[in-house]
Amino acid sequence: MAFTGLTASVHNRPEVRPGTESWAIIGPVGGSATSFGVLGALQVRCDGAPVSLPSGRRRVLLAALLVRANRPVTADALVQAAWGDALPADPRSALHTALSRLRAVVGAGALRAEPAGYVLETDALDAARFETLRARAGEAPAEHAAVLLEEALALWRGPAYTEFADRDFATAEAARLDELRLTTVEDRAQLSLELGRPAEAVVGLEALLTGHPLRERARGLLMTALYRAGRPTDALERYRDYRRLLADDLGLDPSPALRDLEARILGHDLPAPAIRHRRAPAPPRWLVTGTAFVGRDDEVAILVDVAEQHDLVTVTGPGGVGKSRLLAEVLPVLGDRVGLPVTVVELAAVAPGDVDAAVAAALGVDAGTDLQREAVLEYLGVAAVVLVLDNCEHVLDECRTLVVALHRRCAGVRVVATSRHRLGHAHEQVLPLDPLPVPVWGTPARTAELTAAVRLFADRARRVRPSFAVTGDSLPAVAEICRRLDGLPLALELAATRTATLGLEPVRDRLGASLDLLGEDGRDRHGSLRAVVEWSFGLLESDERLLLSVLSVFDGDFDLDAAEQVAAPCVVAPVATGMARLVEASLVSAHDVTGATRFRLLEVVRAFASERLHEAGAAREARLAHLQWALLLAEGAARDLTGPAGEAALARLDGNRASLAAAVRWALRSSHPEYAGRITGHLALCLHWSPDARLYDLIRDVARDPLVRRTRAAALALGAGAFAAVERGELDLGENLATEALRHAAQPEESFLAMLALGISDLYRGRHDAAQAWYRSVLAIEGLPPAYRADVHATLALLAGYAADLSTARDHAAHSRAGAEATGAVNTRAFAAYATGETLLLEDAEAAVPVLAAAIARAGRGAAHVSAVARIALLSALTRLDRHSEALDLAGPLLHDELRTGSWPQLWTTLRILAELLVALDRDDTAALLLAAACAAPAAPALRGDDVERYRALEAGIGGRLGPAVVGRIRALAPLLPRVEVVDRALRALDEVITTAGHRADTG
Repeated sequence: MAFTGLTASVHNRPEVRPGTESWAIIGPVGGSATSFGVLGALQVRCDGAPVSLPSGRRRVLLAALLVRANRPVTADALVQAAWGDALPADPRSALHTALSRLRAVVGAGALRAEPAGYVLETDALDAARFETLRARAGEAPAEHAAVLLEEALALWRGPAYTEFADRDFATAEAARLDELRLTTVEDRAQLSLELGRPAEAVVGLEALLTGHPLRERARGLLMTALYRAGRPTDALERYRDYRRLLADDLGLDPSPALRDLEARILGHDLPAPAIRHRRAPAPPRWLVTGTAFVGRDDEVAILVDVAEQHDLVTVTGPGGVGKSRLLAEVLPVLGDRVGLPVTVVELAAVAPGDVDAAVAAALGVDAGTDLQREAVLEYLGVAAVVLVLDNCEHVLDECRTLVVALHRRCAGVRVVATSRHRLGHAHEQVLPLDPLPVPVWGTPARTAELTAAVRLFADRARRVRPSFAVTGDSLPAVAEICRRLDGLPLALELAATRTATLGLEPVRDRLGASLDLLGEDGRDRHGSLRAVVEWSFGLLESDERLLLSVLSVFDGDFDLDAAEQVAAPCVVAPVATGMARLVEASLVSAHDVTGATRFRLLEVVRAFASERLHEAGAAREARLAHLQWALLLAEGAARDLTGPAGEAALARLDGNRASLAAAVRWALRSSHPEYAGRITGHLALCLHWSPDARLYDLIRDVARDPLVRRTRAAALALGAGAFAAVERGELDLGENLATEALRHAAQPEESFLAMLALGISDLYRGRHDAAQAWYRSVLAIEGLPPAYRADVHATLALLAGYAADLSTARDHAAHSRAGAEATGAVNTRAFAAYATGETLLLEDAEAAVPVLAAAIARAGRGAAHVSAVARIALLSALTRLDRHSEALDLAGPLLHDELRTGSWPQLWTTLRILAELLVALDRDDTAALLLAAACAAPAAPALRGDDVERYRALEAGIGGRLGPAVVGRIRALAPLLPRVEVVDRALRALDEVITTAGHRADTG
């Protein structure tokens, strides 16, 4: 049997995007008025006038430099571009001469030599301007976006890099830009539809489809535009033309989405696209407080109805009115009603500029910092969800641009937001949430007792004093408190908890008539809710006030252990007792996470407490204690993950990501660089735990910090940064950092991280012999923990499998398995089981199945990348064994997870295996499309060993049934399809096969 663990299977191999593989050098343009054009024939202009550009090598060199503008191009690459195989006697000297002459054209300051190569610096390239305009349009209101896209399209004078599009150095970039132009034409047409100008859309789309008749998105937009222009017969005729074209030329049917559109046009109904999910998973547990939800029955029903009918709903209202709690109560019903999974993004503690990162993290979408918005949109273009954006008011502009982009590109996504003010989107449905009704003066006692504000107050008071009851004697005081607090739920909760210690009348008297939370227009005045927090804070004992202030150093959740460690240097009183009182006072919320109690401060409370911490002069002491706690957490997790306590360590790491990152950032800002280096170094030593994109970037940035490099933690931090850079696809940077780390390494773990980064980099570059050499060097390190050795043996087993060296693969797999079992490290055991399963798959797929299933079960959430590659191997085994039902159940969720994490090398491997499965299920047309798309995809791993012959035979069988002409046309179509459309077709094919066969699988 062939070995399915391709390069992407050893680690979660990143897709190396342009500009990430080396240091980017951005600077001023050589001549302030010099501009370059590549959207058509190569062009140089100076002060608006064309510059004569001689033909020949200088022209080629300029094009090669512009393909990677503002980034280094190696001398070898430039020589290859200009001379090809006809090399001059002295290539470097000839290149130097040609570049010297080129400087006379582009300006001496524009072209510079750097250690990594030659850099053409410019901020005046038409291709860059085109992409900037596209990005701005994606965030702009429809009318402005349309103008921006018109401006972007006007930059084009012909095909990109017209005269060089067939040259190796320009082919990929030219194809990418040409595809973006076509997409921009479609985007512009969609905006015309959004603006109610369908006739305008028809003109552009008809022209586009004349040259590109197989673009399904354009076809669907044209059908919609014709229908909305009052031409339904023409819309249906365009569909029939396309169906005939596909059937005659390709033997394919239109996509299910286009078939759905035809049906809606026939029925004169164009609602949102049909939902493809068979079963929505339960919504996340969010804001589970264990307290009664009082007085909002009507609002619950209205919100469910409105959210079912509209793609964007914003619940508005003043701070503390209960917007988040209402939404938390609604989610289970809403998720079930619309049949979609729910993702909650909590934005209260998110800083401006970080909304995309927060959304990506909540969805589990993994991408570099600069690509998060695009990665989110790409994923949600296929995976329909209910996206909850909670507490948008302080990042309103970012949330608005995000929902605009979602509306235009992700038809299956519903957004429900909470904010003090509406987002301002044209299609937004606003649901204002008012405070709870309060008893008015003169209301009969029985009626007053039943008002929502009184019921909430009574419920929360009984929570801290079970004997509390609203009686004829107590009702006047309760009613007065509710009126003074204007029925604001959070304020009522804070006041009710004080009755246990103060009594009703003292609470009423201390509130004072001046504490009016709402202004005349119904909006909360600045600082109004803070006034209630300040009032409640003032009623605490001094040690409780100090404890609450210290707890403000935590970002996100924390447990009692963490609170005790951080508070110990500042607070004398028992922390556990103080925490109980703060929870009782509703200033700290407690919730259960998988059986463990965790705590959190509401953002308004945290901000207030942070100010009090500085006023008390304890901020630095608390931050240092938090920093020491973070270091102990990272060191303990790295140690525990090499042994049987690994699962608990993973839970601690996952639960404290935000606080760990905050501690590292504070260490860098506050002259504690050694702490930063030690924390990030030990995080990198946590076996198979994957930081998110922001934490990866932080680990890399720590390694590049000059102060960190002068500490005793330098080698560890450099190794961690090297590992992070390689995992993010920055291979050159990773190798540089790892080489520097090796020069300083004195401890086994320091050498381990550096060599591991170098080995992975060589692996990603396809240099398997060099990778093996690094991994063998790791085994020679004395004093290395056994779990690390077991991991290295597993990787060497996989590398031996790539080389079809079955004996060596078996030997390393056995060493890995034995070492892993001896350590008891859960992630290492999972990786060893995976390597063993891949080795077995070389000769006995049946025997590999239970081993791979065990690897998946052991990996769980702690080693997601091990689970991913083990599922790929298991899918291959099940497919080859004709266990179709099991393979179908596995394939959908696997594709969704790979799309979410941006693991395109793994995803293309999965699509190839899925093509085998679909052939067995008589879906030759879709199988041919998947294979052709994988063959054309730059990120798809090259086929190796027996896979080459097996897929050749698979394609030959498909060709025999469909005919060579049809297969040839499918191969021509595949590169034109956006990659997410290929995945969408695969998922729809799975749905259809499962439905036909009566199978059930959860693809969410």
